[in-house]
Amino acid sequence: MNIAIIGSGLTGSLAAISLAKTGCTVDLYERLSNEELINRDRTYAITHSSRKILENIGIWSDLVSNLIPFQYLNVIDSELNKTVQFLVKDLNNSQQKYLAIGWIAEHRKIMLSILEFITDINNINKIPTSVIPNTNNYDLIVVADGSNSLTKKKLKTPSFNFKYDQICITAKVLLRGVKSNEAFEILNSEGPFAVLPLGGDLFQIVCSQSVIKGTYNMNLSKSLFLDYLSTILPSGIEPDTIVDEPNSFPIKFVFNYSFFSGKYIYLGETAHKFHPVGGQGLNLCWRDVDCLANIISKPFFKHNFTFIPLLYSFSRFFDVLTISVLTDSLVRYSRSDFNVFVLPRRFIFYILKKSSVIRRVIINVLTNGV
Repeated sequence: MNIAIIGSGLTGSLAAISLAKTGCTVDLYERLSNEELINRDRTYAITHSSRKILENIGIWSDLVSNLIPFQYLNVIDSELNKTVQFLVKDLNNSQQKYLAIGWIAEHRKIMLSILEFITDINNINKIPTSVIPNTNNYDLIVVADGSNSLTKKKLKTPSFNFKYDQICITAKVLLRGVKSNEAFEILNSEGPFAVLPLGGDLFQIVCSQSVIKGTYNMNLSKSLFLDYLSTILPSGIEPDTIVDEPNSFPIKFVFNYSFFSGKYIYLGETAHKFHPVGGQGLNLCWRDVDCLANIISKPFFKHNFTFIPLLYSFSRFFDVLTISVLTDSLVRYSRSDFNVFVLPRRFIFYILKKSSVIRRVIINVLTNGV
């Protein structure tokens, strides 16, 4: 089967590797240079669903050395001053042997490794353009060029989308008083606030807040920004130094009504993009890749590829819908009127604290999808 992939970011590149390993011939179209693809300042939470995908295609053992594992995930309601801690023992039995709830990955390291894998696969041909000269040469065309996809705009594929009245601020910070193997998701009135370990005392801050307050905080000096962080971080954790310049970006919600258009198949952020709370973004994108590769690997579809786009779209819909509802609900929970919802919030944290079954269900959804 001849397949074209538009976009060789983390999702498009992983799709190229996965589909090539099913025996497909893959032309990977990308207008950016490898250096431009690598030099992006982003950090991802990698869950067990992504770990299984990477193991299945044989690259996990090489990538894991670039990842930072964490054994504790602390979810904090700052308004209630309550904490629920998810532990490795809350995972499925088969996952506990990895001794990590998840891993934190820096974009540069994993993008470089994945691009190196591509160079060693003979049936992947990388083409330095994002324009396919003759689409008739391909049985399927996979679109993975991001949420601002020009291909999707050209095909006029409809989607449900809106912008949150928030921006996301990211910064690498040295922290004192925190373990190097724990992560935090802090729910406060401005929006979710994540603290992700990067090794030693270095942590990635991912802070969601209103556009007005976020713009104000982005203009603060580093010392004043550290003072702001200290008002959100749990008691006993002190921000020491900002290692890089804080970045900010708007937060969008995008959900395609269909994940295909003819023989075009939409993967990753071309099909869906949600709030960064919970770190579901990249894992959801890679589950798209795994689903498509599993379908294409079936012998029946080698000669009946016209059914693949519809089956793929149907197969991915429920998982993507569930994660969209979950992430949006967390945002709205965090920013809800505390006085009105104080009793429901107390009840939710009480149940989470007391019920290991509920914790296992939640962590299973977050780590494996639906």
